[in-house]
Amino acid sequence: MSQNVRYTIRSVIFLLIGLVFITPLLWMVSTSLKFENQVFERPFVFIHWGQINWDNYRQILTETAFPAWLWNSVFVVLISVVLRLLLSALGGYAFGFLKFRYSDTIFFFFLMTMFIPYQLTLLPQFISFRFIGLLDTHWALIIPNIVDILSIFLMRQFFLSFPKELVHAAYMEGSGIFRSFIKVALPLARTPLLTLGLLSFFMIWDQYYQPLIFLHSKEMYTIPIGLQSFQTQFGKQYALQMALACLAIIPVLGVFLALQKQFIESIVSSGLKG
Repeated sequence: MSQNVRYTIRSVIFLLIGLVFITPLLWMVSTSLKFENQVFERPFVFIHWGQINWDNYRQILTETAFPAWLWNSVFVVLISVVLRLLLSALGGYAFGFLKFRYSDTIFFFFLMTMFIPYQLTLLPQFISFRFIGLLDTHWALIIPNIVDILSIFLMRQFFLSFPKELVHAAYMEGSGIFRSFIKVALPLARTPLLTLGLLSFFMIWDQYYQPLIFLHSKEMYTIPIGLQSFQTQFGKQYALQMALACLAIIPVLGVFLALQKQFIESIVSSGLKG
């Protein structure tokens, strides 16, 4: 069998597998454009081109709290990701490049916290946030997310192989530790920071238990808990639920499509593998 034939067969197989995985997404889009009496019709029709129901999307955008949920998610994710990347870069630089007395021992105890299931930390966090008055605020979601041991570990691995000559040259020119970090180390850490930023974005965006426990007001909800609340309220209106789901995945899909090339290149070049 020639190489071209094998390549064609492999491509067809991958295409069929891709269609299997994308079928639920296509069904979601199809359902979001239908009226309720068309959702479970037989035989199945993908889209009624003469009866496309755009009113589902209008109703979601104008008659529900979805715009507020979207803004809440964007606010929480952006603040959390920026602070997480900054602290991870600082921690990785300190443990991986600068080194100090007992740094490896301290970092070992840091790593030990990764073995604690995060569900066990929810109750202490709830009590702490209630005591300082942060319950039902977005800071109750942001603060636990800004320090991530795995991100610090990955940045430490990057700075372990960081060329020390560059920073020493900055020292020779009169730069201090922090100025060398900002001017030299941070720009060269763009690749791992991009990877961690995207992974953190997807991880924080999908968080469910934290907003469920820490938020009480409906207007403070993020999208995951908002979707659950909407499903409870409109349990039988499947077309409306699918319209909301389509709108909810647009930000995540947009970020991935816009940065997928840089994301793949950063993983390959940095060696950060799942």
